[in-house]
Amino acid sequence: MENHKSNNKENITIVDISRKINQLPEAERNLLENGSVYVGLNAALCGLIANSLFRRILNVTKARIAAGLPMAGIPFLTTDLTYRCFVIWIVKPVP
Repeated sequence: MENHKSNNKENITIVDISRKINQLPEAERNLLENGSVYVGLNAALCGLIANSLFRRILNVTKARIAAGLPMAGIPFLTTDLTYRCFVIWIVKPVP
C-alpha cells in the first residue's frame, strides 16, 4: 500500500476555499451562507406541489396536513442542514 499525503492537500484546499469566501463582497458572501435556505424552501414548495398532485390523482380527501408535512419538511431540513454542516465543519474553522 502506498503512502499518500492526502491530508496535507485537503487542508490546503480548505484553506484556499476559506480565503476565497472571505474575499467575496458582503452581498455574495451572504448569498453563499444563506443560499441553502432558499434551496430548502424551493424543495419544500416542490414537495407540497407533488403532494397536492398525487392526492388529486389518487382521490385522497383526508389527512392533508399529515401527508403534507413530510413532503415539505424533509426536503427543507435535509437540504438546509446538509449545507450548513458543510459550512460549519469545513469552511468556518479555518482562520
